[in-house]
Amino acid sequence: MVCLCVAMLTSNTARQQQIARALTFTVFYPFQFYLSETTRIKNIFAENRVLKEEIAAQSATIALLKESALETSRLEALLQLQNDMTYDLAVARVVAREPSLTSRSIVISVGKDANVFPYMPVINSSGAVGKVIQSMRHLAMVQLLIDPSNRTGVLIQRTREVGILETENGNDFFMRCRTHADVNKGDSVVTSGLGGVYPKGLAVGAVSKIQDSQDPLFKKVFISLGVDFNRLEEVFVMRVASQWASFHSEVDSLERQR
Repeated sequence: MVCLCVAMLTSNTARQQQIARALTFTVFYPFQFYLSETTRIKNIFAENRVLKEEIAAQSATIALLKESALETSRLEALLQLQNDMTYDLAVARVVAREPSLTSRSIVISVGKDANVFPYMPVINSSGAVGKVIQSMRHLAMVQLLIDPSNRTGVLIQRTREVGILETENGNDFFMRCRTHADVNKGDSVVTSGLGGVYPKGLAVGAVSKIQDSQDPLFKKVFISLGVDFNRLEEVFVMRVASQWASFHSEVDSLERQR
């Protein structure tokens, strides 16, 4: 290094330039290359980070737009249902589900503040969903149609054969019909209006298969439900006075007469 310094000091300008070029391409080049590559790699990482952030933001925007489009489609179906029905309907969102593999109840975003009370039926664009069993100020609990304890009166729409919607395992649903009853696969099944909760004619599903039972008087008519209970997001509460209320008042009046 001392020799190089002496040579630079004692040489003329042209010689100094030759020595400087030689040093640049031999001694200093690896350091310059390392520094330039390090800077380039840092810039690449910074650019990648910015690009990843932009991609994440765009992906989130696309996901939100897709969700908005799906929600718009569902709301359009609900709006059409609301326009087609003469009942007073309250729109509600599903805000909670029963934490189990087979959800039997949901919590919706309307309650007493929206004049929603127990025994009011709940529907969506595909048919009957369940009934309100508890009403709070801003929320209500709905017992779903698929709850085995929710005994729902149904009928075969074509032949008017009446039965009760039942299930033995929480997955397969059926009604018992007389052995000689006229029932075909594909027949529409609707609410019968019996029981004081659901108005007659709400869609329930369609006959999927017919099976003879051990009882010689009846056969099992299996029903494929129209509502997808795993994908409930928006529903309607039908604000109709339950017949159970008048039934209870009749019983109370009889008790008072005694």
